[in-house]
Amino acid sequence: MAGTERPVAIVTGAAQGMGRAHLMGLSRAGFRVACVDHAADALDAVIEDLRLEAPDLLSALVDVTSEEAVEGSFARLITEAGRCDVLVNNAGGATTGKGLADMALGEFEAELRLNLTSQFLCIRAVLPAMKRQGAGSIINIASTSVFSGITAALHRPPLSANLVGYVAAKGGVVGLTRALARELGPTGIRVNAVAPGFTPTPRVKATFPAEAVARMVSDQAFARVQEPDDATGAVIFLASSASRFVTGQVIRVDGGGSMG
Repeated sequence: MAGTERPVAIVTGAAQGMGRAHLMGLSRAGFRVACVDHAADALDAVIEDLRLEAPDLLSALVDVTSEEAVEGSFARLITEAGRCDVLVNNAGGATTGKGLADMALGEFEAELRLNLTSQFLCIRAVLPAMKRQGAGSIINIASTSVFSGITAALHRPPLSANLVGYVAAKGGVVGLTRALARELGPTGIRVNAVAPGFTPTPRVKATFPAEAVARMVSDQAFARVQEPDDATGAVIFLASSASRFVTGQVIRVDGGGSMG
């Protein structure tokens, strides 16, 4: 980059939870950030909170499961910013706790669309800009659940967490990450994933009882709840030139919970 031009990072699902933490962390690390989210009120709150700290913040109200919405909004963001150096594919989450036998095909497909297809759409939208630049970093948010299904802590009575669609989609994220790392390596674009552990964001707390949170902590090496910004350091590392020779990797950030 020439002169004092700052690198630009687009973060999806950036108005709440871990996405908000990643957005703010990247801003403080020197990136010009673009906040993409589907929740208008939360998006407005981020814009207000960062008004002084990041006066050149970019934002877009986007349903990342919509091909048309992603293509149009990302084109506008990249045109306005003049470039795109980093994409953090954070948007996602479990939409149903049903087991396989009770899950309709449409519900399973909705999990895949929110957690996997959306990442494909967003990557495709930033690729032309990154290819023109001859460099870029794509950071896909996966989950440590892909290594264990869903931890046994959530399956001991009286709890029964069935997240087959979510886990299948996040497993697809890992596969997508590795396949694209091979495909895009010759272009100078790096593709990696960060896999956080069980993080009790407001959305997660609304889904799981307090007992589930306590059980998850008991399975970790660190005896505390994972915070939304605990994975932000890994995101900043992968966004920066410090990881210039790192691609196709999945960094687990879960307090040792997936060690087995």
